[in-house]
Amino acid sequence: MKRKAYFSARRRHGHSNLQRSHRNIRHSTVRTIPIASIVNEAQDAVCYIDFTCHHLYSNDHLRELCPSMPTRRFSSMEALSAFFLEKFEQNGADLDVVKLLWQELLDKRFTERPQMDARRIQVGERILQLIFNFMTTPRGVFIMWRDDTEAIRFEEQKDAFLAELSHDFRTPLTAITGYAELLTYRHTDDEKTHAMLKLVKQEAERLERLVDNFLDYQRVSYSEELLNRETFELKPVLETIVASYDTTSMQHRIVLTANDDVTLNADQDKLLQLIHNLMGNAIKYSPDGGTIKIHVTDEDGTLVLSVTDSGIGIPEEALPHIFDEYYRVDSDAHRPIKGTGLGLRICKRIAEAHGWAIQADSVYGEGTTFSIYFYPASVTETLPPPEREVYE
Repeated sequence: MKRKAYFSARRRHGHSNLQRSHRNIRHSTVRTIPIASIVNEAQDAVCYIDFTCHHLYSNDHLRELCPSMPTRRFSSMEALSAFFLEKFEQNGADLDVVKLLWQELLDKRFTERPQMDARRIQVGERILQLIFNFMTTPRGVFIMWRDDTEAIRFEEQKDAFLAELSHDFRTPLTAITGYAELLTYRHTDDEKTHAMLKLVKQEAERLERLVDNFLDYQRVSYSEELLNRETFELKPVLETIVASYDTTSMQHRIVLTANDDVTLNADQDKLLQLIHNLMGNAIKYSPDGGTIKIHVTDEDGTLVLSVTDSGIGIPEEALPHIFDEYYRVDSDAHRPIKGTGLGLRICKRIAEAHGWAIQADSVYGEGTTFSIYFYPASVTETLPPPEREVYE
């Protein structure tokens, strides 16, 4: 008797059932959420541009902000582009700015992983921020619209107030410093009076730096637009800084090593503030005196300015946090030394606004080095390694 081939038939039958089962599961679990639903349920003013179907989706929040942006389909991408440009122009936007933004949007739509930075556009009297999030399936982009007008106006008013306040603070402090310096030269024969006048001048300068730090910290951020860039030689600026500390900190020996003819393009006042903060820290955290070195070198085409002290140093676990706002190192050596915890944070913000980097290296109990990396865009000329100069 021949054995019937039941098993192979069962296997085929089972395989067929399995395939059908997988198809059923796939169709039952994969659910497509309509783009229109996503846009409508968003809590912010949002639109979606479908590059394939030439469809613009908008929600109620966006239509309240921009009534001329309804949900609608277009016959072509050219028609959609013309619509966008026309509506922005009608509402008072700079058409050239909008054209550049729209062209960038179109150029990126078919790239593998499109990304685009948020942009601000002035539309009439309002300033709108547009945030972009591209999709690949379907091919399109979500745009979130935010009205930043009030926030920007508030910051402008705040900056104007701080500029006025800064002027009101600096004027009397400059007068105190100037007259104290003049009287210091006139009383060189009276040791006690001379020492008191030097202390007045030193404390007035310290107060001026504290005021600068406090007022500058009130800004939301430093940016390229806030910098008053100019081109200047670096060494004379450093020599001025060294001379000021030579007369006010007799316990410390300041050593400067720098090239002639190194030219920097930067905001000179901000650079002075940055270096004064580092020098003030070097002196403050070297309470027993010692040598403080300002050293300018070239590291693989990058100009590096370092300030090194031989003071109490920073514990290793504190190094990652020293540029954080209001951070103070908690150690027996640091507790008696007063400070605001703002100086180094401001140093970092000034450096980043220029496109520089700043870092700290320290051995607790031996000293600290802060290094500023002036990346090549800000350095116009660098000569070979310099000879050491000592200012005593």
